[in-house]
Amino acid sequence: MSHKVKVVIADDEPILRAHLKMMLEDIWPEIDIVGQAANGEEALELTEAFSPRVLFLDINMPGIDGLEVSRILSESEQAPVIVFVTAYNEHAVTAFENQAIDYLLKPLEESRLIKTVQRIQKLLSNEHSESEQHAQLQVMLSQLMQESSDTSSQTYLKWIRASKNNDVYMVDVDDVDYFIADNKYTEVTVGLNKHLIKTAITVLENQLDPDVFWRIHRNCIVRVDTIAHISKDELGHVYVNLKGSDEKLSVSRKYHHLFKQM
Repeated sequence: MSHKVKVVIADDEPILRAHLKMMLEDIWPEIDIVGQAANGEEALELTEAFSPRVLFLDINMPGIDGLEVSRILSESEQAPVIVFVTAYNEHAVTAFENQAIDYLLKPLEESRLIKTVQRIQKLLSNEHSESEQHAQLQVMLSQLMQESSDTSSQTYLKWIRASKNNDVYMVDVDDVDYFIADNKYTEVTVGLNKHLIKTAITVLENQLDPDVFWRIHRNCIVRVDTIAHISKDELGHVYVNLKGSDEKLSVSRKYHHLFKQM
């Protein structure tokens, strides 16, 4: 029986780590995820302890960031194959200079992750010469730079203008716990306060940072860092439990995969 490929995942968001772990195990059953790191220091410790062949590495982490981790590991004789997984693409050139094999943008797409896994598998099986690998990296970098130029002007919603009676409120999007669809309107929940805005939730979704807000139901979008834990009832229905609240939000079957490993 062939040995499994050891993998480490480093990301400061536990939900995103769990999501990537679930996707990888579905796509690539031959891997063994030997550790998960919440910051750069943990990533280095796990790499030293387990000598993984592959490291999926977020860039923006507390303390030592992903780019610095990759620089440190590049000096090692047995450095792992590095794949950056992040919400930001402005570090793309530096990532490839540090010999990353690929660079994935959040939210992750399964089809894109499959291509990354296939690229890693070919690299590990030595099917490509060094010059071929370099050529592939140059092609990927060119594609990513094109994507970056196409999306660099994209900005996400920062404030929401909400009316209540004769008053107008300016709601900071970072303070929003979740959005609930209400016919052609959307209810915005901020702590104990609720506001109604004249924007359909499908329109609103395209204006929100997908790394910060997740669609969990046809009628609901939740801010990821407000999630305390996930629960399931005897019928298999999945719910998001919010921090500092007894409130639960239903997760439709379509979005169960986001929380499968939690």
